[in-house]
Amino acid sequence: MKIQPKCLQFDRNNKGAAYTSDGYMLPCCWMDDPPVHRYVIECGLKDEVLAVENNSRLDDIFVSDQWENFFQTLLNDPENASYMCKKKCGIDVDMKKLKEEEKQEVIGQANVKDY
Repeated sequence: MKIQPKCLQFDRNNKGAAYTSDGYMLPCCWMDDPPVHRYVIECGLKDEVLAVENNSRLDDIFVSDQWENFFQTLLNDPENASYMCKKKCGIDVDMKKLKEEEKQEVIGQANVKDY
């Protein structure tokens, strides 16, 4: 499987960064979907240091280690990327496997206390 990230495209198919209601930037609005919440937290995209109010420039967020690791996973380890990235930007994706992955993530988050 391969991911062709729309957040890294520089043409009219680009999916730009998104500002969340809780004050963070994410690579795209699809990453602000509740079933992806745990992944976003685990990969550090909502670490307190990355809150917009804690940065003087958005570039400081975009060049952070957390963002770099997120993009390196997309490009070099797509199997461990978010199911949403696979769903929206994946090439040759096993949709049956992806639906099961999404289902398990939703079930798992239903059991998380601070979701």
